[in-house]
Amino acid sequence: MVICYILFSAEIFLKKKGCVSIKKSAIIITALLFTLCGCSESAPSYSRELTESRWSAKLEGGAELSLGFSGEPDDLRAELSISNAGEFAEISGRCLIDEGSFVIFDAQSAQNYAFEYTPKGSTLEISYNSNILTLQKQA
Repeated sequence: MVICYILFSAEIFLKKKGCVSIKKSAIIITALLFTLCGCSESAPSYSRELTESRWSAKLEGGAELSLGFSGEPDDLRAELSISNAGEFAEISGRCLIDEGSFVIFDAQSAQNYAFEYTPKGSTLEISYNSNILTLQKQA
């Protein structure tokens, strides 16, 4: 529908400018279409970079942290686990992600946990309650 409108508008514009030749009109309209429709690949997405990798960190006190995602975009699940001195804690469940934050809906604790994130190449900064952790991308 939009393309038909563009073509119709371009044809009217060309006729007003004196380009009545069908060949000239076709060339200009084709060039216009290539210009408007030629770029179809989208830019890299932070959320895609976040979910396609597994992340981990070893903290100064000896604790180990890992973050991973699974599932399809409409049924995405996240798992954030922390282990330290033989103790293990996990936040896992359905997840919503945008370009700067993600929320894990943990059904076991009936809590929602919201994190802000910033991917920086092979590292990922996540923040929760103004505390920032840096995780490394796993190979």
